[in-house]
Amino acid sequence: MTFELLTVLAVVAAVLTDPPASTTDWLRGGALVAAAAVHLWISRRTEETRRDSGTGPHMDTGTVWVLPAMVLLPAWMAVISLLLLRAQLYPIARRPLYRYTFGTSGILLAALTALAVVRISGVDVTSTFGGNEVLLLALAGLAYFVVNAIAIGGVIALSTPQPTWTLAIGSRRDNAMLGLMVCLGAVAALATAHAWLAPMLLVPFVAAVDWGLLQIENLRGDARTDHKTQLLNSRGWHEQTGREFARARRQHSMLSVAVIDLDHFKQVNDTWGHPAGDAVLRAVGAVLRETTRQGDIVGRFGGEEFVLMLPDTDAEQAVRVAERVRQGVADMHVAATDKRGQPVLISNRTASIGIASGPGATSDLDELLRAADAAVYEAKHGGRNQVRSAESSIPHHAE
Repeated sequence: MTFELLTVLAVVAAVLTDPPASTTDWLRGGALVAAAAVHLWISRRTEETRRDSGTGPHMDTGTVWVLPAMVLLPAWMAVISLLLLRAQLYPIARRPLYRYTFGTSGILLAALTALAVVRISGVDVTSTFGGNEVLLLALAGLAYFVVNAIAIGGVIALSTPQPTWTLAIGSRRDNAMLGLMVCLGAVAALATAHAWLAPMLLVPFVAAVDWGLLQIENLRGDARTDHKTQLLNSRGWHEQTGREFARARRQHSMLSVAVIDLDHFKQVNDTWGHPAGDAVLRAVGAVLRETTRQGDIVGRFGGEEFVLMLPDTDAEQAVRVAERVRQGVADMHVAATDKRGQPVLISNRTASIGIASGPGATSDLDELLRAADAAVYEAKHGGRNQVRSAESSIPHHAE
């Protein structure tokens, strides 16, 4: 509450010390608000994807429209444009209103700090275009970046029992995104200062940058890692299991494969929305990391299907590992948000698990997977929330 009150006082002080708006101010303000609305509409799915995969405080790309408003417009008009931007982001954010209000206060306080830098300097970026103007915008952008990080990260650190750097200040990706958007905001401010329609011309470029950066991040992870759970994806899992099969053939050791299918997972998406479903998938990934052993190879093949490779493990040992996984899923209590951004606690989820085992010297990975998958269907037909082992007579290949 104190933080919000400080922000309100800063808004009042800025508004009372600013001159009334001119016709040019109205044109610039309208162009910036319209550009922000179009940008958010184009980038809606990109923004949702980035928010769903984030682990710390989120740095949204709407920042690119905040700095021009604070540099060029009267304070009251700049504040209104920022609040309109945040109102449009709210349905995308899917956050409880109190958390979103606090985040808005932090952004507004950072923006007002950038405005103060401009006002104190006395430099008018609308009259000339030179080194002083570029330096001023760099300082204003830096002030925005620092104050925003302190305001949001500081409160998270104080309110969290065991805070981490990533939780408090966000990931490297998010902070790099914020820095890039501040720089683009400075370019947008310079362009808008000399041509009030410039923001509309910048919308396709900003949306393309937004989408392109997300694709780069996804490609980095998608090569071998599932970005939702941080487990191996199908490609990464097959690469590691291929090496494990080669070792098992040399040492004539046993291998087991477990296929894990979440029961009624579609109900989670239908009831609470896809972000809640993603939260459940991340929780299952955490359970798999906690309940499997060092050396076990854990992956997600897509949808609600996960797979384990258990080296040096026979059928009886594999069932014990699978039971730990099944019980871990059953014990989950997943904090998420529903379709309206309200907090929900998802529990009573179950999984059906199929096991297949064989000697590494003669077994074939595809056949083990097929046998384990067949065992999963037996578990589902048998009532779900159970572990079934495939028949021991799995076809083998001669060495």
